[in-house]
Amino acid sequence: MHDTLGGMALYGLLLARRRSGVDPTLWYVTRAAGVSAYVLLAIVVDLGILLSLGRQLETHVSWVLDELHQFLSLLMAALVALHLGALLVDPFITFSLANLLLPLDEPYQPLGITFGVIGLYALLVLLASSWLRRFLPRRFWRGLHYLSFVAFVLVTMHGVLAGSDASLGWMRSVYFAASASTLFLTVMRLVLIPRQASTPPLTGN
Repeated sequence: MHDTLGGMALYGLLLARRRSGVDPTLWYVTRAAGVSAYVLLAIVVDLGILLSLGRQLETHVSWVLDELHQFLSLLMAALVALHLGALLVDPFITFSLANLLLPLDEPYQPLGITFGVIGLYALLVLLASSWLRRFLPRRFWRGLHYLSFVAFVLVTMHGVLAGSDASLGWMRSVYFAASASTLFLTVMRLVLIPRQASTPPLTGN
């Protein structure tokens, strides 16, 4: 039932665009870039937790995993830029540059867009801290990276409240899978690290 209603809403939006003479291509680009960026964000956050787990447990972590984490972060940033750029030039819903950078006077789903704007700044801080990692104290850098959880929650709320596909079954499955994997790995980290830290060192006779 929800999928049918969601499909009808999407069809209505697409029909309205066609009647207004607006090419829907930019809408498709915006949707595809937004969903792809969200999936990559979930993967990047999960990889970050796995890397943290490996280092805290003093297990061997392949450099490939670290490189993949960094590459996917950059790819996600490029998709976010594409998502914002397509919104900016799409004439159907008139987003100004100020709308994309400041959570004020949003022309569409104000609460959802506000979550997205704040999430954007959290992502920018994370990306900047990664580029400047060698110049930052390790403890400070690690503290900043806890923002990844905040960014993930904000972007998820942005998608749920403002995404045109949010009511469809396949998109709800994406949100569920992304949230469940991140929650599971976070719980594993909270459980395993204290247990490992509390284990007394082995002593010889």
